[in-house]
Amino acid sequence: MHGSLFYNGRKITLTPGIQPIADGLVADLQCRSAGDNWEFAVLHLKNTGDANTGRITNVKTLDQEFACSGTAHYHSLQGDSKGAASFMPINFPLIQPYHEEPLGGRSSNTSGFPYFDLSCGGKTDVFAIGWTGQWSKDIFPTDSGFCVQIGLCDCDFYLLPGEEVRFPSVLIFHGEDAADARRNFRRLLIDRFSPKSPSLPVAVQCFDRYFCPPSDDIPVDESWASEQGQIRTIDSAKKIGNIDTMWIDAAWFTKGFMGGVGNYTCAEGFPNGLQPVSDYAHKNGMRFLVWFEPERCDIGTQWNAFEPNLLTIDETYPHTLVNLGDDGARQRMTDNLIRLIGEYGIDIYRQDFNVEPLPFWRANDVEGRTGITEMKYVAGLYKMWDRLLSTFPHLLIDNCASGGRRLDLELCMRSVTLWRSDTGCHPDGTEYRTTIWNHNQILGLSEYIPYHACAIWEPDVYTVRSTATQGIACNFDIFNPNFDFALAQKSIGEVQQLKHYWNGDFYPLTEATLDESVWSAYQLALPDSGAVYVFRRGQSNDSKMIFALNALDADKQYRLTFTDENFNSWEETHGGQALLSGLEIQIDKPRNSTVITYCEA
Repeated sequence: MHGSLFYNGRKITLTPGIQPIADGLVADLQCRSAGDNWEFAVLHLKNTGDANTGRITNVKTLDQEFACSGTAHYHSLQGDSKGAASFMPINFPLIQPYHEEPLGGRSSNTSGFPYFDLSCGGKTDVFAIGWTGQWSKDIFPTDSGFCVQIGLCDCDFYLLPGEEVRFPSVLIFHGEDAADARRNFRRLLIDRFSPKSPSLPVAVQCFDRYFCPPSDDIPVDESWASEQGQIRTIDSAKKIGNIDTMWIDAAWFTKGFMGGVGNYTCAEGFPNGLQPVSDYAHKNGMRFLVWFEPERCDIGTQWNAFEPNLLTIDETYPHTLVNLGDDGARQRMTDNLIRLIGEYGIDIYRQDFNVEPLPFWRANDVEGRTGITEMKYVAGLYKMWDRLLSTFPHLLIDNCASGGRRLDLELCMRSVTLWRSDTGCHPDGTEYRTTIWNHNQILGLSEYIPYHACAIWEPDVYTVRSTATQGIACNFDIFNPNFDFALAQKSIGEVQQLKHYWNGDFYPLTEATLDESVWSAYQLALPDSGAVYVFRRGQSNDSKMIFALNALDADKQYRLTFTDENFNSWEETHGGQALLSGLEIQIDKPRNSTVITYCEA
C-alpha cells in the first residue's frame, strides 16, 4: 500500500515503514496484511527536529493505482440522513473522476459513506476508511486501470518540534465476485476488526416514546424519567420476557437532552443516582445501558463551566465541544466517564454525538495549521475509547451520532451501533416509512458492517422482523394498560431465537428499493444452518415468489421450518440442489412475512 503528501509543493510517495521526508519530518506508514487477501495501513507524521517543518499539504494514506483491463464499477451506500435515502445503494461505472466526503465532519453523514468497492475484470477490491472526521476519497480512471486516493479534506499545515499527528486508516480486501468479496470483507471485520463476540442487546428503551416523543400525537409520560419509572419499566420488560438489557437514554441528568447536555448530576427523579436502577436491572438478569454525549456541552451546563479547554464557534452558538485533542481536557472527561461507569454499574456505554464538528475544528485552526484541530481531536477520541475499554474489559460501546453518522472503520473496531439511523425515532407512518426503510438499511449496511440494530415502536410481527438484527430496541407503550404483552412475548422471543444467525454470512435476496409493491428478502448462513427473512410489502399483488438460496450443499437434504405472521409453523424437506435453484414461498396477505430456518436433515 502506498500513500503520498506534498512537502513545500513537491509530491512525495510514501512507502510502508518509517521514511524521512525533510527538515526532521518523518513519515511512518504502518502496514499489516494477511497474504494477498487484505491490507491495513495507518499513517503517522512526526517532527523530530528542533524547528517547525515546512508546509505539508494533500496528505493521503492511500494513493495507489489498481490495474484494470476495462471499465471499473463502483458500489457503495449513501450516508445516513434520517430518511428514505439512508444507506441506499450507489452504483455506477467509473468513467470520470469521482470525489466524496461526508457532511459536517461526521464520517458517514448524508453525503459520504466510508465503505465501498470497485470491480473490474472478475476482481473486486473492498475499501474501508477509518477516520471519524472529514475524510476524502478521490477515484479516477487511468490508462491502465483506476487510482484511489484517501486522505483528509482539510490538510495544509506545519508541525511544531516534537509534534506528531495521525491520518485515516485504510483497509483493503482483495476478492473476486463483488457480492462474495463484500461477504468475505464482512467476515474479515467480524474476525479481526470488530469487538470480540459482541452480544447486541434486545433492550427496552422508551425514551423516544415517553420522554421525547417525535410528535404531539404521542403524549409525554413524566413519571417515566424517574427511579420508580425505570423500575416500572424493568417490571414491564419482565412481562415481555426475552429482554436482556435495560436502556436509559438522555433523560437521567439535570435538564435532560434539551439544554442539559454537559450536566453529569442526576435529574430530580433520581435522588439516589442510577445505582438503584442498575441494581434492579442486574437482579433481574438484564444488562444496564446508559446514554452519554461527552463531546458536546450546552452553554450553561456543569461541564461547560468546569472545563477550561472547549472548542467554540462564536458567542451565539448554543453548544461547545470538549477539545479531545487537548490531553488535559480528554483526561478530565475520560476520568469522569470512568467514575460514572463504575459507580452506576454500566454494562453498555452509549455515546451519542448530535452536532457537526467540522465548523468547530475549522474555527479553531490557527493560520498556517489547517486541519490540526481535527487531527488531534479525532486521535483523542480514539484514545478516550481505548482507555474506557482497557479500564472495563467487558464494556460494550454503542456508537451513535444522530443515528448512524459515524460508522467509519476506526469506531466500528471499538464499538457496535445499536441505533443505525434516527429513522428509529419515529413509528411507521405516512411520512416516515420506517418499516420499508429498515428493509433497505439492513440490505445495504449488512453487506459491509456486521453489527447494527435499530428501534421499533410496535410489537407486531412484521414490524419486529423488518427491524431486528442480532439486537433491537423496544420503544413500546408498556405503560398502556391495553398494551399487547402476549404479542410482544412472541415477537421478541423470536428475535432471541434468531439472533445467532446474524453471526453468519449475509446474502441479499432482493435489491434495496422504496417500491412498496415488491417483496424484500435476505438470507443468513452459518456453516450448517441458516435463516431466511421474507417480506411481502403492503402494496404487493403477488402472493408467491421464488428465491434461490445460497451456501448449501447440492448433494445434501435440508429440513426447513416455516413460521408465518401468526407464528404458525410447519416443516418441509428439500434437496440442496432444489433450494439453490429456487424455493417457492407463499404469503397470502400484503404486509405479512415469513421466516424460514434450515439445517441439514
